[in-house]
Amino acid sequence: MTRNTTYWLFQSIGWFVYGMIGVIIALIFYETVDIWVIVAQFFGAIVMFFSTHLLRYKMKLDGWLKLKIQTLILRLLPTLIILSLLANGIVVGYTMLTTELIQVEKFSITVFLLFSFQTFVYFCLWTAVYLIIYFFRNYKKEEVEKWRLQTAVKDAELIALKAQINPHFLFNALNNIRALILEDHMKARDMVSHLSELLRYSIQFNDNEKVTVKDELEIVNKYLELESIHYEKRLHYEILTNEALNNCKIPPMLIQLMAENAVKHGISQVKNGGDILISVDQEDQDLVLEVSNTGKLKKNLGNGIGLRNATERIRILFDSEPDLELTQQGNMVRSRLKLPMEK
Repeated sequence: MTRNTTYWLFQSIGWFVYGMIGVIIALIFYETVDIWVIVAQFFGAIVMFFSTHLLRYKMKLDGWLKLKIQTLILRLLPTLIILSLLANGIVVGYTMLTTELIQVEKFSITVFLLFSFQTFVYFCLWTAVYLIIYFFRNYKKEEVEKWRLQTAVKDAELIALKAQINPHFLFNALNNIRALILEDHMKARDMVSHLSELLRYSIQFNDNEKVTVKDELEIVNKYLELESIHYEKRLHYEILTNEALNNCKIPPMLIQLMAENAVKHGISQVKNGGDILISVDQEDQDLVLEVSNTGKLKKNLGNGIGLRNATERIRILFDSEPDLELTQQGNMVRSRLKLPMEK
C-alpha cells in the first residue's frame, strides 16, 4: 500500500467515524432525529474531510513540512483559526437551513465562536496526528537511506583498498621471479607455478569480503614456499593454528599480507635470514593473528600501505577498530592483530 493510498484510507475512515459519532450524539440528546439530521452530521464530516485535505495540500505546496517546528507552528495557528471559522460557518449554515438542531432565534456570535473553537480543536488534533506520522515515516526513510549510503561507501572503500593491495603483492612476487630467472631458471619456473596458485586465489576470493582462516592459511603456505625458493636456506617458517578456528572469517589476503611484511621488513634485511612463525588463536571473543619474524622493528612500519589497508578493511567489514601491535621480543619482531571472531 502506497503512502498516498494510506492517507486517503485513514482520512476517509477517520472522518466517517466523526460523522457517526455526531449521529449517535444526536440520537441520544434529541427527541426527534429525521434523515436531515443524519445528513447534516455527515455533511459536517465531509466539510472537515476537505478542509483538512486542503490544509495538507497547502503545507506540501508551500513547503511548510521542511520548516523548523517553531516556524511551522507560527504558520499553522492562524491558518487553523481561519480554516475553523470558514468550515464551521459552512456547517452551521447548512444545519440551520436543513434541520432544527440550531434555532436561529437562539443563535449568537458567542455560540458560533464556541462551535468554531470546537472545530479548531479537531483540526489541531488532526494536524498533530498527521505531522507525527509524516515525520516518523520520513525519519525511517532517512535512516534507511543513511544505511544504504554507508553500505555504498563501504563497498567503494573496499574496492579501493583491494585495488591497492593486489598490485602491491604482485609487484613483489614478479620482482622475486625476475631476480631468479638468470640465476636458476628451474627455481624461477617453480616460482611461476606458485605465483599462479596465488593469483588464482586472488581472483577466486577477492570478490568476497571474507574468507575462512583455513583457505587463507593454505595460500600463505604457498606464498612462503615461493619465498623459501628465493631465500633458499635463509628462510624457515612454521604455521600453528587451532583447527577449531579454521572456519572463522577474515578479510582475504590478510595473513598473507602480514607474512609478506615479515619477509620484506624482516628476513630480507637479515644477512643470514631467519624464521617466520605464524599462529592463529582465540582470546575471549576475538580472533588473534600473530606473525613473528627474525629482525629489528622499524618505527615507521605501521605506516605502510599494507598494514594500513589491512586494519582499514577490518574496520569497514567488522565495524570495529582492530587491535594491531608491533613489538620487539629479543631478536624477533611480533605482529599481533586482534579482530572480532566470526564464524
